[in-house]
Amino acid sequence: MMRSEHLRAIVRRYGYGSILIGSLLVLWWGVRGPFPLTYVSNGLYVVTIFIILGLELWIPFTRSWGDVRKATRADVIYFLVAAPIDALQIFLLVGLLAQTSQYHRYLQVVDVWPKDAPILLQLLLVILIVDFFKYWYHRWTHEIPLLWRIHSIHHSLDRLEMLRASYFYPIDIFLTVGTGTLAMLMVGVPYQIIVFHNVYAGITGLLNHSNADLDCGFFDYVLNSPAHHRAHHSVGLPGSHSNYGSFFNFTDRLFGTRYLPKNRGEIDRLGLDESYRMPSTFLEQLGVPFRWRRIRGTIEVRPAEIAAPGQP
Repeated sequence: MMRSEHLRAIVRRYGYGSILIGSLLVLWWGVRGPFPLTYVSNGLYVVTIFIILGLELWIPFTRSWGDVRKATRADVIYFLVAAPIDALQIFLLVGLLAQTSQYHRYLQVVDVWPKDAPILLQLLLVILIVDFFKYWYHRWTHEIPLLWRIHSIHHSLDRLEMLRASYFYPIDIFLTVGTGTLAMLMVGVPYQIIVFHNVYAGITGLLNHSNADLDCGFFDYVLNSPAHHRAHHSVGLPGSHSNYGSFFNFTDRLFGTRYLPKNRGEIDRLGLDESYRMPSTFLEQLGVPFRWRRIRGTIEVRPAEIAAPGQP
């Protein structure tokens, strides 16, 4: 028993960093190695899914949230739908528009990308650029009523588990991933780095939505870690209107929206407040943006009525 608890303590302390750094090295090898990056990235993604599922079963952050055994039909559908949506936006933006850019030049705004720089430096630059654009898209989905209609489905989750990382209205996940991909194409990022970034972003998304009890330590200071994202999903302020960043939390710090509770375990309940009547099935949720009065009633809270983090 003592050995088991000791092993759990080690995994809690070093698991988060090990998964992030290990995934980074595998993808780096995929770019430089003998095998197609698509095979390496897909294999890594599947392995990571099973690792996180195992951690949720072994060391849950909140036992009452549950794990894959509590997954609903909607959870599974959203998870399965995410992959083809991601593939579609890659095909449209990268495979179709970017490959024909010599004819229209609509995507690349500036040709300044340092293609000869080390791979990891390119990835760092990509993440910083994408984080800025994704920060504003994510923030707008909370502050612009029309966008909130589709994003509110993701925030209807009353518990976080890895399988629910893709619980987004289809057009929302398309715009989220597409915003990052479009930002990369605008500055001339090559295809391999785009794949590298999108897969790495997907893995961090799985971690941030998981119910695994992982101590992020130093990473809490620089990344939008699971603790940040749990606060973001909470009902009460300031958590629910903070932490819009995708990977780093630099943009949140810059615009004053970073929030991390001193006690990582003390967060408000997750989900929407009682004024929402959100349906629970996938098909019914597809109609939410078109039946908003029924979902929200006759009152729609405007962005100006919502206090920002740190404000009264």
